[in-house]
Amino acid sequence: MKRFTNFSALLLAFVMISGSVFAQSRHVSGTSLGLGGGGTAYLNGYHANFVNPANLMLQNNTENNFTIGLLGGISTSGGGSLANIAVYNEYFTKGLSITDEVAVEALDKWFGNPQNMKTAGFQLDAIPIGISSRGENWSASLALRSRTMTNIGANRGLAELYIYGLDGEIFSPERPVNMSVEGMSFAEVSAGYSTKIIEIPNILGVFRDIEIFVGAAPKLLLGTNYSRFDFKSTLQIQRSDNYIDELRHDFNYTLETTGEISDQLNQYYNDRQNSSENPSLDDYVDPEAADFIGIKGTGFGLDLGVTAQMKLNLPILGAISKGEERLRVGVSITDIGSINFDQKYGRFTADDVVVWDGFKIDQEKIDNEYNGDEGEYYNDVLADSIGSGIYGGFDPAGDQSVSKSLPSMINLGAQLTMGKLSFSMDLGKGFDDQGINSKRVSLATGLEYRLLGFLPLRVGMRTGGYSSTTYTAGVGLNFNFFEFNVAAASVSDSMSNGTNVGAAWSGLVFRF
Repeated sequence: MKRFTNFSALLLAFVMISGSVFAQSRHVSGTSLGLGGGGTAYLNGYHANFVNPANLMLQNNTENNFTIGLLGGISTSGGGSLANIAVYNEYFTKGLSITDEVAVEALDKWFGNPQNMKTAGFQLDAIPIGISSRGENWSASLALRSRTMTNIGANRGLAELYIYGLDGEIFSPERPVNMSVEGMSFAEVSAGYSTKIIEIPNILGVFRDIEIFVGAAPKLLLGTNYSRFDFKSTLQIQRSDNYIDELRHDFNYTLETTGEISDQLNQYYNDRQNSSENPSLDDYVDPEAADFIGIKGTGFGLDLGVTAQMKLNLPILGAISKGEERLRVGVSITDIGSINFDQKYGRFTADDVVVWDGFKIDQEKIDNEYNGDEGEYYNDVLADSIGSGIYGGFDPAGDQSVSKSLPSMINLGAQLTMGKLSFSMDLGKGFDDQGINSKRVSLATGLEYRLLGFLPLRVGMRTGGYSSTTYTAGVGLNFNFFEFNVAAASVSDSMSNGTNVGAAWSGLVFRF
């Protein structure tokens, strides 16, 4: 019970403290998160740079044409199949006796097949400043965005090792024990431009004042940090009574990093090669705060989009609500591009086998001196001889740089407005599984009602993507000259694809 509780808390803490986004890796604002995390057909102003640049031409209600955002938007989200709160609550918060059978059932629901990797992602976006100007035939914007994306993955074997320790029954057949961690942080300087290309007065008497806009937002990418640790192994144990007759751990790993840590690892390797004794890695790795803000790589990116806007003349809609009836449809491709990390980059690899033959476990010492904590016992007894001697025996790969692509997506969205009421829907699909980007298609739907005309109340839902079905809600103050919006997201049941939690706020947005 103690081992499983600690293991679960570790996974959950990683996700919560880190916070990868809400609907795939799509950028969200305090407005769009409340509507499920979409925005392809309606998110305007400088936020449009990152969702659909064509939307720079859109005007909601009677907004003024020039917009500036100070601390112009912060959003964060984390979750995924590894952070399965539903399984944790079902088995480990109800005072049940945690037998082997119960633990196996929980792991079956959490991880399933031992080969499966469960993952959790996190993304943090911040826009320190953004400006946009809307004209009659063209619009432009400039925005600075900071982004951090992190992924962690683990398989069932790693969970079993943490829960059971070196259990001869669990690991008597060879089992995979794998984990991975990857993180990337960077800044974007994005310049957006949108223009009207087509205007059609009427089609069939139903669609009126049709306007089609296109937009592009090229961006300069400034990478500040990249790191990755990918550990793959198989573990097999033969054990009798208090003896491990044989333990065989066949492993390989790759470690990539940038900055001073790369230099420190190279120094450790050189000293290890020139010393008759194995140095301790802890004596070398000492991250410095200043190392996390320097530029380690550069690149270029691009966001593209098309949006159609039209008024509707449908009697059935007029019978439902009073006010203007409007339809918007948008499509975009976001995060095209990559960053080349070439400043103090290092890649280190290891491929080895640990074989313990006839190691005797001093159970009395474990019980009396380590309070039954086998992990602490193993750490003290074996850390120097095994940890530094074998697991720390990596070699520099000699690579001078690594290129990392952005979490590209294709997005399709629509928004129907009927007076003070609007309904939106977005589809999104990632081109890769990175951060909280997912190749699984996601669907976001949202409903907004503008109470008193300036107090928007929003609810939404997202399904698919990287987590279980997520529900969102938001509220704000929207005037012609000022905007302030907040929103939050969470799942009701994380059993199928894990949890998702997040929040967003608009910052202080002024219009002139």
